[in-house]
Amino acid sequence: MTRFSKTLRLAAALAVLGPVAGCDTLDELLVANNPERISEDALNDALLVDVLTNSVIGEFSAMYDNPFIWTGSMMTDEQLTGINWEQTARINQRLVRFDEGPTDGMFSALSAARVMADSAAGRFRTLIDNSAADERMAIALIYAGYSHIVLGDVMCEAVFNVGETIASQAQIYERGLSRFEEGMQVAGAAGRQDLVNLARTGLARAHLNLGNHSQVMQYAGEVPADFVHWVEYEQTSDGGTDLVLWGRINGGNHSLGVHPNFLNGEFGSQDIVSGQTDPRVQHTTSWSLGHNRLTRLYKPYQSLPFSGYNGEAIADGGQPPFYQRGTDIKMASGLEAMHHYYEAAGPGGTGPAGSTLDFVNARRAAGKQAPVDLSGSDLMAELREQRGRDMYLGGFRLGDLRRWNNQGVGNFFPSGIHPVTEWGSYGDATCFPLPLEEYEGNPNLTKPS
Repeated sequence: MTRFSKTLRLAAALAVLGPVAGCDTLDELLVANNPERISEDALNDALLVDVLTNSVIGEFSAMYDNPFIWTGSMMTDEQLTGINWEQTARINQRLVRFDEGPTDGMFSALSAARVMADSAAGRFRTLIDNSAADERMAIALIYAGYSHIVLGDVMCEAVFNVGETIASQAQIYERGLSRFEEGMQVAGAAGRQDLVNLARTGLARAHLNLGNHSQVMQYAGEVPADFVHWVEYEQTSDGGTDLVLWGRINGGNHSLGVHPNFLNGEFGSQDIVSGQTDPRVQHTTSWSLGHNRLTRLYKPYQSLPFSGYNGEAIADGGQPPFYQRGTDIKMASGLEAMHHYYEAAGPGGTGPAGSTLDFVNARRAAGKQAPVDLSGSDLMAELREQRGRDMYLGGFRLGDLRRWNNQGVGNFFPSGIHPVTEWGSYGDATCFPLPLEEYEGNPNLTKPS
């Protein structure tokens, strides 16, 4: 797609990451945060349409790596954190409190991205002469849809428009459907097939989480195998957006490590080489202590969802790359769509990549694993395993674990004694609650006792 410059973002002036969760327009953001930075009338200038579009993309990018992936993956079996901040470290233990900073930071950042996209789409209906066939309108709508997916993946529940109605996880996903559907129509009218496929992949993902399997197969089956859409970051020190994960694996205070469930060897070993055969999940061969000087961190190399992935494995003498400041993340892809498709199709399904077994064995081949001959629940378990490897640290795991738990497939959240034994046992949190700041700022809500 056309690359909109993130250095021209209006987000710095408009979407200050304060208590924006209850707001639903840019006007409300201005009133709540900084009304003197830009006038309301200026927002209705058609000359700002491109800048508003950049802001939609930029706000989503700023949220996607941090806190969505960085903090969200702490609750899963993808990451061990070496953060020395107690409130954040507790998330890695699945102990999540509504009155602590990380919970507010998560809801505020995700809500800011949603507000920016929804508000821009609303303004474009009058600012753009033919908004029903304009790619900028399509971008705003589709990014609004993805912002709802992210909210649904992470939050236990949400509120909108300073309202009294608390939306469930399913209702959050359902709100995204209409945005994707309209965005897909607008993208088609604008001749932007890449955006059509972005909307299709989002629709398949939302419907999968809602259990609507026929719709999943309908939309995912139309996404080309080579389709990719990136969340982009910039290697710059003059106002661009760095990939936060780059900073989490660098320096003496590094803080990101691979969880034992994805480790290619015995946790605690200092020479893990021979087990590192799957290029999709690679990590340093020895552990080191970072920010908290306690957690044994095997720093991850770039996995398949990242732009520098090179398919090399340490066991073969290869050198996978670390994250860089300008490393991009796949927001959606044809491979993702096929994972949605075959999970919905079930063990006896067939589709664009053959049977479910054919697809599983193709993914095993990508990981340099031998083919299997499985059926039924065993085949679906292997499909879930391959999905975890294909999507590692790409922003899918928390939503996946919640879906499988909610739909009765199984509870695959980490449990028992935490790998950092000094921390004791895991808790039972599976999502982020509404934060204290939302209860304090929304007169329609009653704060939990």
